[in-house]
Amino acid sequence: MGFGKFFSTPSPALMPVASSPAPAPGPGASPAAQSLDAAATGLPLRVLSVAAPALAPDWARWLAEIGFLPGERVTVTTRSVWGGDPLVVRVGQSTFALRRAEAACVRVEPL
Repeated sequence: MGFGKFFSTPSPALMPVASSPAPAPGPGASPAAQSLDAAATGLPLRVLSVAAPALAPDWARWLAEIGFLPGERVTVTTRSVWGGDPLVVRVGQSTFALRRAEAACVRVEPL
């Protein structure tokens, strides 16, 4: 069995879903708002909203179930050594590992 078997392209169901670009801030929106995947490590943040990509609509519900709700405090505590997946995120009193595509669904602003 060659390495090609292990390093072949994953099926589309296993590939990360690219999030669509965030819309421009509307009136009254924080100019410092960004997606959680782009947030600096260790910076205290507040969740503004959660919006799942069209190809994974259940992510919004799942993220809400584990605590990513508007107003909740969140911090990216650790990133992968290579800057990819996963991100370790503290939300409320819980800590989770999120893929970058999942973290991109969460809009945050600095506290």
